[in-house]
Order: sequence, then C-alpha cells, then structure tokens
Amino acid sequence: MSKRKFILLSILKTWLISTLVTVVLLIVFLSATREVREHPRNCDMSGLAYAFAIFWILFLSVLSLSSLLSVLRPFQGKIKTVLCWFLLPGVAIGSLFAIPDGKVSKDDILLFLIMNMPWLVIWTFYYFRMNSRFNRIDQ
Repeated sequence: MSKRKFILLSILKTWLISTLVTVVLLIVFLSATREVREHPRNCDMSGLAYAFAIFWILFLSVLSLSSLLSVLRPFQGKIKTVLCWFLLPGVAIGSLFAIPDGKVSKDDILLFLIMNMPWLVIWTFYYFRMNSRFNRIDQ
C-alpha cells in the first residue's frame, strides 16, 4: 500500500471511529446531565450537540488532509512531518479555547474532551503506525 493510500484510509478510519466514540460519549454525557422538569419542553436541543460534534470531527478530518504534504519530498523531515500531521488540526483544536465570555465551566471542558480526544488519540495512533510501517529514518 502506498503512503498516500495509507494516509487517506487513516483519515477515513479516524473520522468514522472517532465519530462513533464521540456520539456514544455524548449520549452518556447528555443523559447524565439531563434536567428533570415537571413540564417537559417540546424541543430537545441534544440533536444540536450531536450535529455539532459530527461536523467538528469532519472539520478535523478535512484538516487532516494536510498530512498528505508529508508525502512530498520537501516535507519529509521529522519535524515537518509532525507539523503536517498535527499543526492545522492543533490550531483548530486550540481555536475552541477562544471563548468570548472568558468563563469555562466543567461541562465545557468535558464537552471539549469528548469532541477532541477520540480523534486525537486515533490520529496519533495512525501517525506512529505510518512511521513504523514505512520505516522512516529521517535526519
């Protein structure tokens, strides 16, 4: 299998697995933090959380296409390869911390971890697997 095909399959697998894990964790989180009301609302906003999480992971996966730059000769140093795999997605993850009101609650931190950690862990696994599979010995 070529490097390009491996990277594209890694992006697809990462997106699929992290989406499933994130949705399961969101179901658990939203059911654990559900408020009990005497008069239930007509509309439940939990669907919005699922859609936002799925689109966020899709956004991270699209940014993961920058990892294909590591196939090109000018980007084949160790540091440059790490930047190609993690720089753009890392900037996207860091941009979530730009909260306008300046207040971060425990629920916000937990939601942030639910949405980003599955993707980051699986993506890191594929990065190390690529390095071991293609036996990269860079300067």
